[in-house]
Amino acid sequence: MRKHRLIAFFLIMFALSWGIPGSILAVSWITDAFEVAVDRFSPLYYLFFWAPAISALIVVAVSQGRTGLRAYMHRLMQLRFKWRWWSAVIVGIPLLNLLAWALADDPGLPAMLDTTLPAHGMLLAALLAATAAPVGEIGWRGFALPLMQRRFNGLVAALIIGTLWSLWYMPWLIPGTVMNWSLAGDSIPAIVRFFAGGIALSITATVIFNGTGGSIPLAFVFHWLNGYPYMWELGTHVAYVDTVIAITAAVILVFVLRRRYLSRSNLCTELTPEAPDPDRPAA
Repeated sequence: MRKHRLIAFFLIMFALSWGIPGSILAVSWITDAFEVAVDRFSPLYYLFFWAPAISALIVVAVSQGRTGLRAYMHRLMQLRFKWRWWSAVIVGIPLLNLLAWALADDPGLPAMLDTTLPAHGMLLAALLAATAAPVGEIGWRGFALPLMQRRFNGLVAALIIGTLWSLWYMPWLIPGTVMNWSLAGDSIPAIVRFFAGGIALSITATVIFNGTGGSIPLAFVFHWLNGYPYMWELGTHVAYVDTVIAITAAVILVFVLRRRYLSRSNLCTELTPEAPDPDRPAA
């Protein structure tokens, strides 16, 4: 595991997120002895979305021991607060999502205009959203991206992780799951759009990650705000526009900031700066 940490990370992650829930669901379906809930915020839901973080912690603990795990946990708390990046994420992502709603062919009435919408309900939904998918950034951007950038430039690393990221999400595209995508009669275009959007978000997240010197908390916020339950109720009717905007933003970042944050220079490759690293690149 010390020599092949990336491979170990992905194998453990897919085993936890696909293997365990898949096996339980298969036994439930074959035997009909019990029912399994895969609803939002169910135990299997959390197991799936926490799998990247759990996998990263397991690999760090096994390959670097307590010292490495302690250093990695300390890195999770480092904000690396750079105003322009934090402002761009906190302000920019909601505005882009609002733009996607505004440009949709049939946006409908914004839920923010519905005076019956309880504010505490929206706050609770937002907080619950932060407990699931964004936690995976501990593994995706916190662990996989730095190691990937030791082998490839930032753009290639972003493309690889974006592809794997989208592939990992595939079970939730099945009709009836919590993502509630309707693939009937439109499966190939929907899947292509999903992968394109995931890769675009991966490129943007990589630029932000390298721009902040490896801020895992900002990667968490970036993921959270992209899946945040906005009051204007972004849904499937704006998914195409939302994907186009995500791809456009990624393309602009590639052309403008490629040499600075997606080439071989200025990449964050540190995993546990305060502890010995089995394959730390030579200075």
